[in-house]
Amino acid sequence: MTACLHQRIAGVDYLISIPPGMNAAPLHAVRAEFLCHHPPALDGIRVELVAGELPDLSSWKVLFSSGPTWSIRQRGVERCLCLGDPRACPHMGWVACWRADATRATVYCSPECVTVRDEGPELSNSAGYPVDQLLLIYYLARHRGLLVHAAGLLADGRALLFPGVSGAGKSTLARQFLGNDWASLLNDDRVIVRQLDGCQVAFGTPWPGDVGVTVNSSAPLAAILFPTRGAETRINELSPQAALERLLPCTSILWHEKDLLFSQLDACELLLRDAPAFELSWSLANGVVEDVREFMRRLQWI
Repeated sequence: MTACLHQRIAGVDYLISIPPGMNAAPLHAVRAEFLCHHPPALDGIRVELVAGELPDLSSWKVLFSSGPTWSIRQRGVERCLCLGDPRACPHMGWVACWRADATRATVYCSPECVTVRDEGPELSNSAGYPVDQLLLIYYLARHRGLLVHAAGLLADGRALLFPGVSGAGKSTLARQFLGNDWASLLNDDRVIVRQLDGCQVAFGTPWPGDVGVTVNSSAPLAAILFPTRGAETRINELSPQAALERLLPCTSILWHEKDLLFSQLDACELLLRDAPAFELSWSLANGVVEDVREFMRRLQWI
């Protein structure tokens, strides 16, 4: 019987099938928190791990490339994530291939992904990061969901989102909320936001940042605060256009996928229509925790 790892991320069932006769490598504690022991839904993402020779991708069209490190490639309705140069011989590591709707995927693992142990061969979880993150982005693009590079805060059953590009100070801001008695961090770097039943819901993800905080939880999104450094704390409401200009650089948009791009842009507009957006100017010297708490009180969220 084929072994299976079942996780649920942002309400999406993520099932990984392990080849017969192999064991799965132990999950990191962060990822283990997202294990699910309930029967999976009919929809979701199914991933099959295959150990052996990697497929030849040299004829696949390059959709997006980071240079020699990795690339996303296309063959008809199929997509793949390739590490390194697919023309290298031998090509080591793994290759992830999926259908455009991201409901089915196969991860081909080279022999270096297998570790021989006393209890039998152990296959590394090559369907973990970054494969799971990319598949979720593709899947959610068709289900009004977005991966936002943001710190998330939970308070009294509501969530606040603090989006920012890399180096914008999300981790520094997130650390300010550690150890207080009225709110807790949902994640310090990546949050998924989905429109469910007409409500924007923020979800923790298994991909934390420098602070290393993530919680397998969710809450309705109360507001979005775009942090910026300033001499004193100010929270000013943003126009929809200004908010969109700040949100797009912080959101994992599939610019290379025309069919999915418009769905994601629509999801961004829906997000900003449903959740008010503000600029949060703050300084490390003056702190920010009590100002955010007072801001929430004024809006009668807690």
